[in-house]
Amino acid sequence: MNNSRKELFGSGDTIDLCDIINVPDRHKDGRHKCKVVYSTHIHEVLFEPYPGRSIGSLQIVRCDDMEYSHKYSDREKINTLFRLRGQCDDILIVKNNRITDTSISNIAFFDGARWMTPRNVLLRGTKREQLLSQGVIVESDIGVSDIDDLEKACLINAMLDLGEATIEIENIVC
Repeated sequence: MNNSRKELFGSGDTIDLCDIINVPDRHKDGRHKCKVVYSTHIHEVLFEPYPGRSIGSLQIVRCDDMEYSHKYSDREKINTLFRLRGQCDDILIVKNNRITDTSISNIAFFDGARWMTPRNVLLRGTKREQLLSQGVIVESDIGVSDIDDLEKACLINAMLDLGEATIEIENIVC
């Protein structure tokens, strides 16, 4: 958040979210999502239950002009792409012939020996960065033509650990 504040708004100070976030009692049990809306300062801190959704299939959608380097409140372009999912549960975004992300997460692929995540992602999510720094996943250039050589895919984000939301390769639709 502080890096985004600096890049987007020129803020030089840092905000410690531990000083800002106070989890209400009703959100202390179960899985909940915390959303922090900010610019140069914190505008709002919201909590909501995280029901998750079952993702068993992905529709490949191409969008070479897609930009989402920060977690913006405005997700209209992603929502527009999501509407192209057809009968699938979510989308797998391809930019310049390279796999990037889904509409809600980064993605990792298992090739039988290691977990790989696309090098050119739209958003460098915190879970992805954590798994990379731990050596659990590695970056790789992954094109659409590479998918058939992989065993499975897994969605990863702050709410989804590696292995929690796995998708069979045959359920990725071109």
